Amino acid sequence: REEDRARLEELNESLETHLAMLRLDQQAGGQIQRRMLPPRPQQLGAISCDYWLAPSLYLSGDFLDIQAYNERYTLFYFADVSGHGASSAFVTVLLKYLFNRWQGEWDGEAPEALPPRWLSQLNRELLDTGIGKHATLFVGVIDQQKRYLHYSLGAQLPMPLLKSDEGVTTLAGEGMPVGLFPEVSYPALGCDLPDDFSLWLCSDGVLECLPGDSLEARLDDLRQRVEDSDSLDTMRRGLALGTLSSDEEALEDPTSGREELPDDLTIMLVSGFGDESA
Repeated sequence: REEDRARLEELNESLETHLAMLRLDQQAGGQIQRRMLPPRPQQLGAISCDYWLAPSLYLSGDFLDIQAYNERYTLFYFADVSGHGASSAFVTVLLKYLFNRWQGEWDGEAPEALPPRWLSQLNRELLDTGIGKHATLFVGVIDQQKRYLHYSLGAQLPMPLLKSDEGVTTLAGEGMPVGLFPEVSYPALGCDLPDDFSLWLCSDGVLECLPGDSLEARLDDLRQRVEDSDSLDTMRRGLALGTLSSDEEALEDPTSGREELPDDLTIMLVSGFGDESA
């Protein structure tokens, strides 16, 4: 029996060591993933962007990016890869690489065709990898000269909400998830951007933080919170997620200052034209 007890203690110690190593690997991967994200907040001409990304543990299946193509066009995307953890996080690395490459290949012409083309290309890439992952995505191109948003989407839920002095509206359109079915076409959509607009994009993890017995009730709740929020920090406090930490704190421990989440949670706020209205 003494030998069995000693053997059991040895196995437990070995298990704890391996779990600690796995945790360190996850933490390191999470820091690398978060360093791929854009700086926050940032100003791109007349457009500003801020966001909050909170993984359920260390690695996230949510990802986003925003970049200035030139003084006229601002490109951004918002992705929620199925599942969460390491396998979903690997897909976000692929997203970052592909979108950077495709942006470099764009000639600045036909901005309305760019979002649906990117989604179609990504759909093929994910299917070709055979990793069994799909994603919901929103891709947008803001024309700062015409104050217009060109966009396309793949099964985005909740739908992006556009807020202005006239109230909150849900962006129109629908599309298939990216990475599930071959030969899918995605819609070319667009809308005018009013003075002092704010565009709110949320992953479905946000809905997990809202009360309500039905999806419709939670979507209505989210819409009201957008109506009542004048900043990302206001929204986050309303969701009882604590205060926004600094970038460095978030990089070191993205789970600090909040309870464990049932799913990855991401909120992206793109706003602009507030100082130029006549």
